[in-house]
Amino acid sequence: MRFSKIVAVGGYLPPKTVGNTELEKDAGIDKDWIFERTGILKRHIAEESATEMGIKALKDALSRSNLSSNEIEYIFVVSNSADTLIPGMAGRIQKSIGHPVGGVDIQAGCSGFIQTMEIADSMIRSGSFSNVAIIGTEKLSRIVNWKDLSIAALFGDGAGAVIMSSSEKPGLIASYSRIQEEGWESLIQNRNDYLEMDGKAVFRFAVSAIEEAIKEVLKRSSMKIEDVDLIVPHQSNARIISRVSKNMGIPIGKFQISIADHANTAAASVALALKDAVDSKKIGKSATVLTVAYGAGLGLASNILKL
Repeated sequence: MRFSKIVAVGGYLPPKTVGNTELEKDAGIDKDWIFERTGILKRHIAEESATEMGIKALKDALSRSNLSSNEIEYIFVVSNSADTLIPGMAGRIQKSIGHPVGGVDIQAGCSGFIQTMEIADSMIRSGSFSNVAIIGTEKLSRIVNWKDLSIAALFGDGAGAVIMSSSEKPGLIASYSRIQEEGWESLIQNRNDYLEMDGKAVFRFAVSAIEEAIKEVLKRSSMKIEDVDLIVPHQSNARIISRVSKNMGIPIGKFQISIADHANTAAASVALALKDAVDSKKIGKSATVLTVAYGAGLGLASNILKL
C-alpha cells in the first residue's frame, strides 16, 4: 500500500527584526503589554518578496532531504500575502526548481498549510505523484497598518516548506478540517486595504477551534493525546496556546511554542515551528506530531503524522 511522509522541513526568516522596544518607540505600543498579551518578543521584516522567501525555504528543505530539485513533481504555494493577485507565485518559484512541474497557489488563512498537506497526501496516495513540495510564505508586513495598535505587534514575515514523498509506511495518519461562514468579518483584508481583526472575536474562535481540531483528529486516528510526542500549533498568540493547554489538561511542554522569535507568520507558521522542533532535537525520526491551526475564513485544520 502507498502512503505519504514528510521527508524534509525547511524555512527562511529575514535577517531584519523589529523588537518590542523598537515598536514601542515607533508605534507607541507598550513593550511589556505586547509580550504579556501575545508572547511575542520580536518579528522578522522582509526586504525581499514573498516569492523570494518561498524559494529560500524550498531550497533549505531540499538541502535537508535526499532529493534533488529535479525530483520534485508538484509544488503548492500557500499564502495570504502574495506578491500579486494575478498571477500566483507557484510559477515563479517553479523557476528555481529548473524543470516543468505542476503547481498552484492556495489562500486558506493560517490553516491553509495543514489543509494543503492533506491534499498532497491524497495526491501521493493515488500514485499520481511521488514528491510534492508545500511552501508557506508570507510578507504580512506589507498588509499591516503599523499605526493600528490592535494589530501592528502581532505579525511577522517568513517562509516554511515541507517535502512530502511516497512511503511504504503511513506518515500522515489522519486529518481534519472545517470551514464556516460565521465570523468571517472578524479577520479580513479588503482589496487594496490593510488587514483588520476583531481580536476578542478571533481569540474566542481560536481557542474553541484548536480544541475541536485536536479532539477530532485524535478520534479519526484512534489515538490518545498520550500517543502524541509534540503538538505544533499555529503560532498566533501564546495565550491562546496556554488556554487550550489548561482547558484540555495537556501539559504546556507538549506544545511547540516559537512565537517569541517569529510572531504570527500565518501560513508559514506551522512549518517554521515544526522546523524549530526538528532543529532543536525536540523531536526526531519516528516522532508522532499533531499539527493544528485556525485562520481566516473562518477555518480550522489538524493533522497527525509520523516523521
